[in-house]
Amino acid sequence: MDIVIPSLTDPSVAPPGKHVMSCFVQYAPYDLRDGTNWDDEREAFGDTVIDTIAEHAPGIRDRILHRQVLTPLDLERTFGLSEGNIFQGELTLEQLFFLRPVPGWAQYTTPIDRLYMCGAATHPGGGIMGAPGKNAALRAMSEVK
Repeated sequence: MDIVIPSLTDPSVAPPGKHVMSCFVQYAPYDLRDGTNWDDEREAFGDTVIDTIAEHAPGIRDRILHRQVLTPLDLERTFGLSEGNIFQGELTLEQLFFLRPVPGWAQYTTPIDRLYMCGAATHPGGGIMGAPGKNAALRAMSEVK
């Protein structure tokens, strides 16, 4: 779980004396056990996240005024991320480095001349903000004659 409190560095995102906390759960399955679905399990999932944080930050539950729980299904519905995967594919050995997103399409190039890829599907992936775009731009500029 990654937790960020952006209002510590930018107080304008919360009312005076209040804070915003974002909790990113690194993995939650897209498909749930038989008979359950994310629309029904959303709030229970949010409760589990808060319970986990409360083990290390007692009293936090009493300080939460509002919350929004986004499930993998919500990420797919809202942002078009297949199965809610922000990395546009699993970060497994067969999809890393020169194999990302697939063999032959790494290093930001495509089979189409002067068409370059960037984003979470390219190296180094979705966890490094902006790096795929910068790398793709540098590749494109290096090929300009």
